[in-house]
Amino acid sequence: MNFELPLHGDLEEIAKIVRERIVSVTSKNGGHVAPSLGTVELTVALLSVFNLKEDHIIWDVGHQSYAYKILTGRDDRFDTLRKLGGISGFPNRSESPFDLFGTGHGGTSISAGLGLKEAMTRAEKEGKQISIIGDGAMTSGLAFEAMNHVEELGKNHVTILNDNDMFISTGVGALSRWFSRTMTGPTYASIRSEIKDILHNLPPFFRGPRIIKIIQKALNSSKSLLTPGMLFEGFGYQYVGPIDGHNINELVETFRDIKDNNEPLLIHVVTIKGKGYPPAENNPRKFHGVAPFNKKTGEIIPSGPSFTAYLKEYLPHLFKRDKKLVAITAAMPDGTGLSKLQELAPDRVYDAGMSEGHAVTFAAGLAAGGLHPVVAIYSTFLQRALDNIVHDVALQNLPVIFLVDRGGLVGDDGGTHHGLFDISYLRMIPNITLMAPRDEHQMVRMIEAAVLMDSPVAIRYPRGTGSDQKNYTHVSPLPLKGEWLVKQKTEYHTVIISVGSMVREAKKAVKMVGDEGIDVALYDLRIIKPLPNELFEELKQMKVSRIVTVEEGIVAGGAGSAIMEELAQREMNISLFPIGVEDTFSTHGTQQQLREMEGLTADDIANAVKRGLNG
Repeated sequence: MNFELPLHGDLEEIAKIVRERIVSVTSKNGGHVAPSLGTVELTVALLSVFNLKEDHIIWDVGHQSYAYKILTGRDDRFDTLRKLGGISGFPNRSESPFDLFGTGHGGTSISAGLGLKEAMTRAEKEGKQISIIGDGAMTSGLAFEAMNHVEELGKNHVTILNDNDMFISTGVGALSRWFSRTMTGPTYASIRSEIKDILHNLPPFFRGPRIIKIIQKALNSSKSLLTPGMLFEGFGYQYVGPIDGHNINELVETFRDIKDNNEPLLIHVVTIKGKGYPPAENNPRKFHGVAPFNKKTGEIIPSGPSFTAYLKEYLPHLFKRDKKLVAITAAMPDGTGLSKLQELAPDRVYDAGMSEGHAVTFAAGLAAGGLHPVVAIYSTFLQRALDNIVHDVALQNLPVIFLVDRGGLVGDDGGTHHGLFDISYLRMIPNITLMAPRDEHQMVRMIEAAVLMDSPVAIRYPRGTGSDQKNYTHVSPLPLKGEWLVKQKTEYHTVIISVGSMVREAKKAVKMVGDEGIDVALYDLRIIKPLPNELFEELKQMKVSRIVTVEEGIVAGGAGSAIMEELAQREMNISLFPIGVEDTFSTHGTQQQLREMEGLTADDIANAVKRGLNG
């Protein structure tokens, strides 16, 4: 179906069609179902009032933008959502002229929106700039830094707070309680309705624009005492709300009311995550971001055991043994495997909200006070706390354990979510021990080793299926060295050194070249920093001429680079060919498709081995 902008006609019917389209496609492709279902009416109302040739919309994070994609010329491609070569699951500047700013991480929309509005002003362009931010992203420090700039630069800027009282999992902290606060007396909606009735019955003289403005100002001032309006007005906003985010008529009326107001505005819209699809509405945490599911029942199609699922079962056993351990997450207890521990020991799990920098420095404070914090954050989000890791943890050599989830290519979520840079940005920092397990059992053995250490440790592991290990309780600490997986001879021309998730592909490659009569040794690095000293002694004894390294991360500054640097320091005359992700952010598709695209398969490794023999 082709939708013309601005939208017109039966807006309720358009919302129904869009909602059905979202459920139909995501049931096959997976995706961020609940967030996008919660913003259908909001999107329809916005696109019926504002003209995108003049007015610009930025979605914070962007996992709630599916309706926007459908209604801005991408309905005919929506079946390709998150597929290789298809449209992204997040706003993407290269995908559509209506995606003015690419997003994927939280808290960016107000900063970017103010910048975009200032650029429009300097180009003497008219129009509104609208930043749509969720209550979770509003806990980001970046959002507050941006709001601190609103009074100065916010002319014709509108911030829409999409408040679903969920964040990604559940509300965190004082800000959440403020958003969720139940107003005493009449609700805003009923007050608004009563005011309309009064105005309608006033004599014509009293219905003039001046008296209406006075009444509206009084209404806004009084409701500020009952809602978070005081907070936002302190930043220079005019506050409007809270408004029912599923009442299209009320949304449209509000947007029309504020369209000609050029002062900074914050419109507080209350929505229900998963609205209109009962399985998602009843379990919005489960449907925040999901794999394909049965459309009729809402049951998720199983995809096999994962590193995170194993961690979820293991951590309660570990924490039961060690009372100094505490855990920290940044608004993602489900995604990082902390949810079960949170249920069993809520006083030992801290959710810092969508504030990764604060989470890391908070962990540093806990460690300085004698506790042993475990910080579980996705690789792509941990990037946001780099200075905190350097300045607050590593510089003071504090014993913080970083569980770096989703290290490598994450698949369908694409460039904003790939964990390609953690090896490079962590291995450059003094005092940190950096590890990468090949399976989930090795992961927990690394955690057992980290618990015994009195310095920072980072353990990076991939998204997706592992080897279905079941031993959660009797786990010994892993020795801080690598392991030879294939080494039957005393001398080898070529050695493959594999890192973490790439061990499986490397094993296949060894078999492939072995079938062609080529003997290759295989080493699982395990400890990326510090590099095992004995590895280089053994390479010398084995008279190795060529090394092929393989890692699921960016080549620049990665594990291969580390080994190359060490070889140079030791003046060892061994050539090295690094396999990894080259100078790219990659794209979206299945993990296997992306590994094939980025040259991370057994075939690629085998070919690198054979090229070295022929060169």
